[in-house]
Amino acid sequence: MGTRRGGATVTTTAEIQAHLSGGSWRMLEKLAMQMVSDAAAAAKCDFKPLLGGGTRLMLAMQHRISDDIDLFIRDPQWIGYLTPRLNDRFEPLIDAYDEGATSLKIKVPQGEIDFIVSMSLLGLESQQSAGCLFELEPVAEVLAKKLFYRGWALTPRDLFDWWCIETLLPSDQTHATPMAKLLAGRVGAIDAALKQMRGSPGAALVWQSIRAPVLPNLQHTVDWARQRLLDAFSS
Repeated sequence: MGTRRGGATVTTTAEIQAHLSGGSWRMLEKLAMQMVSDAAAAAKCDFKPLLGGGTRLMLAMQHRISDDIDLFIRDPQWIGYLTPRLNDRFEPLIDAYDEGATSLKIKVPQGEIDFIVSMSLLGLESQQSAGCLFELEPVAEVLAKKLFYRGWALTPRDLFDWWCIETLLPSDQTHATPMAKLLAGRVGAIDAALKQMRGSPGAALVWQSIRAPVLPNLQHTVDWARQRLLDAFSS
């Protein structure tokens, strides 16, 4: 248990390290790999989803605790091999699921596994880590997806991840030039989401709930992000 920050418990670096090695996401990772292996066997071809989202960023930066698994795939036909609607092998382990044409959310007691159909936005090579069963999306690709696809509804956790990427990692990992080209048409929507977040009591509560050793002021971080949009992403 960490010290107190404005009435909220601060997550320590040691707690993040413990979560990395033995947190609930590890059980989700193992189940997801079992589902992927089963789908590959049924389809008789390779199936290599990439881990993205907050948990992938946690592996890169150890900046906050993330629980769920986001796996990105390129062919929507894999949803048919994974869905419990057509495959009951894993039914005893699953509480519920939500299936769409390009996504599948698996809900289990330990958390959620999301399979999401999405092509690469930046065209970067996948990465590997001895600490993960899946190949990894590059950090810049994770940020690109957050800002490109849901920048109009940016969440406090997305903002925190963005701030950490640009303040904790070397600049060559952010791929600023292709990122700027990609986001040029979405600057207005992202800025509107940031302005709404700055004065939102709900966003402030979510911000304080982020399990991180370092948590900057929300309003200051919103102002930083808006300036980043002006400096780097405006055409």
